[in-house]
Amino acid sequence: MMLKHNAAFLAAIMCVVHSAQAQSPKPVAGKIPIAARDLMRGTVLSASDIKWSDTTLTDGSVPEAASVAPGWVARRVIREGEILREPGVAMPDLVRAGDAVDVVYSTPGVSIRVRGTAIGRGRKGDDVYVKLDNRRRLHGIITGPNSVRVIQ
Repeated sequence: MMLKHNAAFLAAIMCVVHSAQAQSPKPVAGKIPIAARDLMRGTVLSASDIKWSDTTLTDGSVPEAASVAPGWVARRVIREGEILREPGVAMPDLVRAGDAVDVVYSTPGVSIRVRGTAIGRGRKGDDVYVKLDNRRRLHGIITGPNSVRVIQ
């Protein structure tokens, strides 16, 4: 009796799997950025480094890498023909460790701007610590090139 139930359950699973295989996803045409040449770590991408290739994806997804643009930086070695996507390539850091930065603290009616030194690195919107001349450390968010807004 138990064997019949197991066989029926197995047959039902096989039907579901077969049905899913029969309904293969429809191809999606899109353009993806690929490396036009070998890129070393730290290379700032130029328009000639990015080759846009037509592709057909069978999984129904659109590549995430469509936002890659000149000015982005290679974070690792990338071979010619490899798809350019994060984290292999990323927007450049706006603040690097050791950079002099404008530190802005503002509340309604009061805004204070002082110079400090970045302790970390990051892109727009990233958290970073900065050191003031009096050796006090503040936590902030990168708002632009060499500019940090203090988190209250």
